[in-house]
Amino acid sequence: MKYRWAAITAMVGAFLCLGTAAAVAAPGKAISIYGTPVRVAIAADGTAYLGNYGQGGGVFVVPAGATRASRTISTGGHSTTGLALGPDGTLYVAMADGDQSAVGVIPAGDAAMARSIPVSAGLHPLAAGPDGTVYVANPERNTVSVIAPNGTAVDRTIKVGARPSEIAVGKDGTAFVTNQTTGSVSVIQAGADTVSKTIELVSDTGTSQEPHGIAAGPDGTVYVANIKSNDVAVIKPGASTVAERIFVEGGPQDIAAAPDGSLYVTSLLNQKLSMIRPQATEVAGSVPTDGGPGHLAVAPDGSVIVISPGSGSGSGGAVVRYSAEALAAASQGSTASAPPASLEPTAAAPAATPAAETAAQPAAGSWNALPALAGGAAAAVVAVVALMLAKGRRRKAALAAGASQAR
Repeated sequence: MKYRWAAITAMVGAFLCLGTAAAVAAPGKAISIYGTPVRVAIAADGTAYLGNYGQGGGVFVVPAGATRASRTISTGGHSTTGLALGPDGTLYVAMADGDQSAVGVIPAGDAAMARSIPVSAGLHPLAAGPDGTVYVANPERNTVSVIAPNGTAVDRTIKVGARPSEIAVGKDGTAFVTNQTTGSVSVIQAGADTVSKTIELVSDTGTSQEPHGIAAGPDGTVYVANIKSNDVAVIKPGASTVAERIFVEGGPQDIAAAPDGSLYVTSLLNQKLSMIRPQATEVAGSVPTDGGPGHLAVAPDGSVIVISPGSGSGSGGAVVRYSAEALAAASQGSTASAPPASLEPTAAAPAATPAAETAAQPAAGSWNALPALAGGAAAAVVAVVALMLAKGRRRKAALAAGASQAR
């Protein structure tokens, strides 16, 4: 894979496959699959679709409440790198195989692709709008391609910031794109062929806190998971700036919003799924995940499915469903550190680091849920992650020492 967080995901997962299998987290129920799951989308009837990046590709179809796939939809041997469900239940699948990439179209209930739409080479996160418009992120080209409803080809391509990583679409059809390298969010109005505005996530233009996951709440509020600054940026409907930040420890990398406005955030470094209540300004609680969690989705019954690439026994990844009851129980008491008062990223101020996080080593998962498993290169990337952790902690220690001397 060509962009760095995806490479870290891939090879951390590959490294961990060399060790003992991780135990399934107690609050969740494992979904038995094979291959390397990297994406999940859940239909209105609770059916879950799991994209397989591993050998043979395909999409695993898991009925509501089931613990194993009932069938697999072929992608012609191509790896799956993105999934999106249209309002009519049509499933869109981003596929990659060397220099050939396409978006497959699978009508609701069908067992095979009806057609495929060529797109630029690479790994492509997807999102679908309420009218069936499909947005395709092109990280290597710093663009987003748009496929019109029922389209058979790319309708238009829009320039965004550097390294677009994820896309969320609001109820009004507005698309929001996280630009991981430039540290911003590009806003694309429904039907537009250019970006209407760019929201800077930090005041120091030109720096990035590695925004990755993004979700649009039911009221139009947009939430952005920032890996480096350990927070979720909150952007109010129609706003051009960040309204507030919610502290989420452990490198939050993906986020999903439930119909009631609850938020669910996966963090790789502390291997947790965190819950944030509607309109809240702090984490209400968290549950451990099976290895390093990546992509996630909320089901109609309130359960949450989390993918941990590179975890699981005898496979390239693990998938766990967390029941609504287990998540509610974990949210009864707050386990979060107090959120910072400033709207600046939390990395700008020293924060207490729990002992468990200090001792933890990244076991698996992804800071981008699109891994390219690369075998023997794993150990080198694990070292990179460890160095990043050490650097961040040294910075915190230095800041804390400086504050102590000032007193």
